[in-house]
Amino acid sequence: MNKALNPSWKNFFHFALPSMAAMVIFSSYTIIDGIFVAKGVSDLAMAAVNLSLPFINVLSGLAVLLTMGTSTLCAFALGKGDQKKAEELFTQIVVVILIVSAVISVAVSMFAKPLAYLLGARALTIGYSSQYLHVVCLFSVCIILSYCLEVMVKVDGRPQLAMIGMAISFVIHIGLDYIFIFHLHLEVLGSALATGLSHTGSLIFFLAYFLSGKSNLRFRKFKWNLKKVVEGLPLGVADCSVEFVLGFLTMLYNHVIVSTLGEESLPIYAVISYITILVFFLMQGIAQGMMPLVSLAEGHNDHAASRSFLQKCLITVVVTGVVIELICQLAPGPVVSILLEGENVLYADAVSALRQYALSYLLTGFSIALAGYFAALGRGPSSMLLSLGRGFVLLPGTLLALNALTGSSGIWMAALVGEVLSVLLGFALLRRAEHRKPVLAASQG
Repeated sequence: MNKALNPSWKNFFHFALPSMAAMVIFSSYTIIDGIFVAKGVSDLAMAAVNLSLPFINVLSGLAVLLTMGTSTLCAFALGKGDQKKAEELFTQIVVVILIVSAVISVAVSMFAKPLAYLLGARALTIGYSSQYLHVVCLFSVCIILSYCLEVMVKVDGRPQLAMIGMAISFVIHIGLDYIFIFHLHLEVLGSALATGLSHTGSLIFFLAYFLSGKSNLRFRKFKWNLKKVVEGLPLGVADCSVEFVLGFLTMLYNHVIVSTLGEESLPIYAVISYITILVFFLMQGIAQGMMPLVSLAEGHNDHAASRSFLQKCLITVVVTGVVIELICQLAPGPVVSILLEGENVLYADAVSALRQYALSYLLTGFSIALAGYFAALGRGPSSMLLSLGRGFVLLPGTLLALNALTGSSGIWMAALVGEVLSVLLGFALLRRAEHRKPVLAASQG
């Protein structure tokens, strides 16, 4: 029996724990910015950076969208022994990213202030937000291309270099945040520079590898074939939707809070947003650990093993959700104080808001785990329906509905109602999937 097919807890955590750790590190990039700005500048500056996060989400989403499909096509070409085709695809996507990121940099640098306003900034935060956007956009190529090369390093057969590149970026980010904000007193400008330069550091590391002559993939001349770029886009939609959903929800909540509670209350949601990002990516890590196990089990027609892995994943997200919930309910003060000082006038409101919003964390993992399970089964439409339906319909819909019906009292409970509806949709799709022949098994039969 293949060891990966053994539906034991040991085997599950062998895959899940590294994935969870990677997701926690990934989410820490954003949280670190919030902590340094909150402690070194002000709570409104932290809110302003949070207002700008949807732009970072869009850059990350574009990176995933452009890269995932091309990386798959490159892997297919290498598997067939077509080195020339793989290198042409690799070089072409790098050039495409250079062009796209250049357009983004020019456009956002020219319209940073209107964009900040669109994202929800007003009189108290427009200065900080537009400054952050103006600086970060200049590093668009570094942010998008560093992700692309990180993925391509894995395709090249050197996954350990991808981890080293991430570690380099992480260390640079922390170090520069500390120096720029606490020693040079550059405030939000320092946070933006730290974000951009950290990605620049990992980009230089990956470029050095591909230009060293030690890589299997090399840059080479190519003939334009944009059809291949378009062909690869659908393969990245499911993954990039995660970033787009986070950005959309952040923007929507900020707009609702400004219109209902006032701009001075934005730091309350900024605190919740940073905690939610950590919870979301932690649950995503658990789901990603399950997915290859389920796909492998279904490939061997071992449906009992795949269901066992799903059960273990759901149990894990429940236990994780309960632990997070207990922390947020029993010790919300210390959690909030990571970003807001106890003497802050918004501190008590932030503690109350966190206790209400955190009720949704019990259910967040269910929808994420079920969407991952459907993807692992090869049921892309079900996975996308649940992921996109949750992020662009159910959660936003409940927020707008409760805000309209109850005003400010319904804002922090909206996430719980949205997650309940998402879980109901997820289990309805699961029930339908169990009455049909698994896609992966069908494709082999």
